[in-house]
Amino acid sequence: MRDHFCTGRKWLLAVVAGALATFGAARAGYAQGTWTELAPVPAPTEGMAVGGVGKVVITAYGASSTGNTNLTRLYDITTDSWSLGSPAPLPARSEAAYGDTTHAGFLYVIGGGNSGGVLSDLQRYDPVTDAWTTLASMPTARAGAVAAVVDNNLFVIGGRLSAAGPCNGGPYLATVEKYDTDTDTWSTVAPLPSPRSDLAAVAHGGKIFVFGGCTGTASVTSEVDMYNPETNTWTGLAPMPTPRASIVAGHSGQRVYAIGGWDGVSALNVNEVYNIAGNSWSTDTAMPTARLEAGTHSHGGRVYVVGGASPAFGSSTAANEVFKP
Repeated sequence: MRDHFCTGRKWLLAVVAGALATFGAARAGYAQGTWTELAPVPAPTEGMAVGGVGKVVITAYGASSTGNTNLTRLYDITTDSWSLGSPAPLPARSEAAYGDTTHAGFLYVIGGGNSGGVLSDLQRYDPVTDAWTTLASMPTARAGAVAAVVDNNLFVIGGRLSAAGPCNGGPYLATVEKYDTDTDTWSTVAPLPSPRSDLAAVAHGGKIFVFGGCTGTASVTSEVDMYNPETNTWTGLAPMPTPRASIVAGHSGQRVYAIGGWDGVSALNVNEVYNIAGNSWSTDTAMPTARLEAGTHSHGGRVYVVGGASPAFGSSTAANEVFKP
């Protein structure tokens, strides 16, 4: 009887040990993401519009130590180098709609703000001809919104009617407006479940996933929602582990990487991973430079995080880092 008990106990311990080893290996195997520092932005800048076409990351506008700018900067992924494009149309600004707003080889810059208030104009940059074109203005002027592209439509989501920076004054908006790139026209679609600004978004599988944001002065949220353009409806999803605003969201396969941001007190370097298929969260390697108001572009299975502010809004950084999951 004792031998049987000992044998059974040994078997049970072996199963438990094997399970723990497998769990540990899975965690270790997953947590292999690495960060690499790249050539810095030529001047520290936050609140840029950032996107990418091919192996070129395009940055436009933004705020530096001298104030808002209308610079166009081009980062070549292959050569790890920067160059200047044609200046963007005036007025200078920062905090145009965040997110990777590139479509069909163009970068779209939507709204934003400056000392004169919030803006509604829509500008399009062609990196092939190095030329800017002014398109139909957005119905609702705003700063700190986010945008994502599904098919031939740009969806501009949330934002604020203040140009005073993240979580520093509203009113905060739930407004969502759709821009049709084929007809150069705007329409209004279903609003966000809750008003907020300085949020992040990723388009995947014909749907838009929206993360975090500002809900009031120094108040941030962990809310995550999904918009389905086909049904014009929103669905609440598993919240982020760390409530924050002014974050960037990149993607690789079925995973979204919610990186950095601001928790209402200081800049963050957290890197939390949302599994779209499982509606679940995990943690990956933290970003080397804690920051908010950065821009992002996902390319070749990597996430590029460009510029931003650290340790707080108004303290621009030139950091340019890439994450490889």
